[in-house]
Amino acid sequence: MVGPLLLSSLLVSAVFAATLEQPGPKLVDEASRWSQCKAQNESIYDFQVETLDGQFTDLSKFKGQVLLVINVATFCAYTQQYTDFNPFIEANEDTGFSILAFPCNQFNLQEPAENHELLNGVTRVRPGNGWEPHQNLHIFGKLQVNGVNHHPLYEFLKDSCPQTVVQIGKGHELMYNPIRANDITWNFEKFLVDRQGRPRFRFHPTAWNHGQVVQPFIQKLLDEEA
Repeated sequence: MVGPLLLSSLLVSAVFAATLEQPGPKLVDEASRWSQCKAQNESIYDFQVETLDGQFTDLSKFKGQVLLVINVATFCAYTQQYTDFNPFIEANEDTGFSILAFPCNQFNLQEPAENHELLNGVTRVRPGNGWEPHQNLHIFGKLQVNGVNHHPLYEFLKDSCPQTVVQIGKGHELMYNPIRANDITWNFEKFLVDRQGRPRFRFHPTAWNHGQVVQPFIQKLLDEEA
């Protein structure tokens, strides 16, 4: 028989656990959560981004490569996707493939680090254990992907590619305004860009499964002529 004190303790524990529900989309594999992008006159080569050391670089340096553009965060349930990135690049690098990663703190404040702290975060904390990014995994400086101050690159990507889900998330977990229907939904959303710098496909963070969801689309673009 459960005594009143034990029952009370169990109830408190249940309530506390409920408050610790994982923020963001549930950790499931949803292969259908992708969209095809529309044609644009611009390309990602028209944009500059900040590096971790505060310099600015043109994305035109990646001309001729197939690119996977990802907004990342260190303290996210999806951060473990980092461990898939190196072997994913190795499987595709001979034909010209790179990942461009953009840290962002707009989803439940899951990327609080400053630019100079970001690499220490991923190598020592999450995924940690001495993990190092592949030479073709380029981690850039923090930026905003949504809201009034969204980076022009992400404004372009969102304008090019339809939303992948009907509901983007919970308002109290989204640290920006205004909230728009075609916003980036969460950390680790992905855009696949062809050799001409054109966004071709958009993937929800759950459309991954260790890269198996995205790989056929990458192969399609790798097989196209530059």
